[in-house]
Amino acid sequence: MSGFCNLTVRETQVLQLLSEGYTCKQIADILQIAETTVKTYKERMKSKFEVQNCIELIYITSKLGLV
Repeated sequence: MSGFCNLTVRETQVLQLLSEGYTCKQIADILQIAETTVKTYKERMKSKFEVQNCIELIYITSKLGLV
């Protein structure tokens, strides 16, 4: 779980919006990017934190104070 220091600005934005309950489509609209791009960021973050789903991602990152 060493990836948390390596979050990009955009990954951090996506993570924050995910933690607030926004869907990938809503995040894409807010950030003016493609929905597939949001999903790519989400998959990258799950890989960095070695988790299987968004619930685990948000749980771990909230414990670390990232959201």
